[in-house]
Amino acid sequence: ALQFGRGPSIWDTFSSKPGNIYGNATGLIADDSYHKFAEDLQLMKNMGLNSYRFSISWSRIYPIGSGEINQAGIDHYNKVIDALKGADIEPFVTLYHWDLPQGLEDKYDGWLDPQIEDDFRSYADTCFSAFGDRVKKWVTINEPWSIAYQGYGTGLHAPGRCSNRKKCAKGNSATESYIAGHNLLNAHAAAAELYHTTYQPSQRGEIGIVLNLDWGEPLRPTLSDYCAAVKHNEFQLAWFADPIFWGRYPARMIAELGTDPTKG
Repeated sequence: ALQFGRGPSIWDTFSSKPGNIYGNATGLIADDSYHKFAEDLQLMKNMGLNSYRFSISWSRIYPIGSGEINQAGIDHYNKVIDALKGADIEPFVTLYHWDLPQGLEDKYDGWLDPQIEDDFRSYADTCFSAFGDRVKKWVTINEPWSIAYQGYGTGLHAPGRCSNRKKCAKGNSATESYIAGHNLLNAHAAAAELYHTTYQPSQRGEIGIVLNLDWGEPLRPTLSDYCAAVKHNEFQLAWFADPIFWGRYPARMIAELGTDPTKG
């Protein structure tokens, strides 16, 4: 909810435009966990849960993405974390689940600009400092493939950029997905490095990233089907997993694109 100091996110903007969301739902009020967390916590207790994963809204901490901190946002998440710990439920906290502050989209086109790495690091720094004494399981970014491909390739997700002018007012599906993906990886690396070097020695937590994949298998035992399945998996999972684990993009991906995103 756009209350208690939270600034608008790109999903607020995207979902407010008719036709972008099924049934023209806006999401202004969804499960309303902000107001109903006490009820949610009781449900968790009733189910016997020992962990709970939730995301922090970047624009609730920094309403325009950077600059002045919204203390009401810090206070809210402190209450949530304390309530979970008091119920012996371990918080798994995601720093970014798609809701980029609209202020950064307006300022420099969000994930298309390398300076977002510094703003994400600063946001992560604030969260580690405020909550890391109790949060020991961190996720930097949820499903970067969905952000990069659906947000900048198909335009089905915020910020709704693509090459199809019947659907998207602006964007370039051939390039922007890979630019955004590269900046997402750099932002993840910046936050993870900050945690490992500055906070992990004293807080003793863990940090990672959530990658998604619809695993592809060959339909028929043919070379062409095998290659198609491999390409699908590389352009969805290896696009992000290879740089994280091996420090490079898949060779097939670079060959298909004709360029290395790290050189852009």
